[in-house]
Amino acid sequence: MPLQHKSPETIYRGQEAYVRIDAQAFQEHGEVKITGEPIIADEVVKKVNRNGFEITYLTYLVDLFDKLGGKKYTVFKYILAHKSAENTLIITTRELAEKTSTSTKTVVETLKLLEDSGLISRRTGAIMLLPKLAHRGSDRREAYLMQKFVEFDDG
Repeated sequence: MPLQHKSPETIYRGQEAYVRIDAQAFQEHGEVKITGEPIIADEVVKKVNRNGFEITYLTYLVDLFDKLGGKKYTVFKYILAHKSAENTLIITTRELAEKTSTSTKTVVETLKLLEDSGLISRRTGAIMLLPKLAHRGSDRREAYLMQKFVEFDDG
């Protein structure tokens, strides 16, 4: 359907058709038999303001989950859950091990894996999470946090 009048916040405006099918015929024979008239519904897709929403980029996470497992995942999950609004977590390796009921060896291995993957940056007693992985706020907030991430990594 071609785009109709489009306001700045509208991405798509059109219509969708919904039909009812005979479920018994479909289950028994695989036949799609339409019952009744189609229902036509307007569809409008609008941009959503990201302010206040946490954006998590799943492609980064899926790759990471292949590498993380068990206790290492527990450490990563703790970092995600306890990071500040600035995407940082002030914690020592020993404290992180205690909080996650893991060994310091597991914490060190996990942090090295995350750092080698470019998903975190570390300083003594502090971890900063890559804003492209997860952050709360707008596009501008993401850009600001990316700058802080680069500075944190250089510091």
